Amino acid sequence: MNLQESIRRILKEETEGIDSFINQIDSRYKISDELKDFLKSFIEDSNCKKIEFTGFKFQALGLALHDGVLINKLALNRGLDFLLFVIFHEIAHQYQFKKYGDDKMYECYIGDISVDDAAKFMKTTEEVADEYASRKFKELVKKNIINSNFVPPQMYKNMPISNIRMMVDNIRKEMKSKDITSSEKISEYFYNMVKSEL
Repeated sequence: MNLQESIRRILKEETEGIDSFINQIDSRYKISDELKDFLKSFIEDSNCKKIEFTGFKFQALGLALHDGVLINKLALNRGLDFLLFVIFHEIAHQYQFKKYGDDKMYECYIGDISVDDAAKFMKTTEEVADEYASRKFKELVKKNIINSNFVPPQMYKNMPISNIRMMVDNIRKEMKSKDITSSEKISEYFYNMVKSEL
């Protein structure tokens, strides 16, 4: 356990917005206290600093940044099982930020690595997040916290690397044109690119 995490636990620091986030899920699906506790612990243990449902400007279901997670509020209408999978996937990225650090996770966009290597790294992190989300979902079923036959999707497994390479290349050009070189600026850019007040 690193020093930051130790201090966080000692201070019992909560993820900003977590109670409102879980209350919105409960309002829609009437979830058990056991599931609420599971979600809260899982999210806070990831070192997620803030989390919220919000409108998105395009069809993505979630966005994980070094300083928090946004979940598209439309995901609330996709069924509890699918919603949980989306949450687990995005929180998996928080664990990746915690493990690798901001610089490693963001070097795809502003690092010295090649576009090909950046695309491979991004594809791997997404596939790992899908797999991790699947395992967390199965854990809920095994613990009888939920009863479900839902088969978690592997959204990134079959995605062509060329699609990811094109996305990375476009974002890199955007970062360069805007002279974005820090984690905070990357986070601000993605936040503003994705979030809609509608």
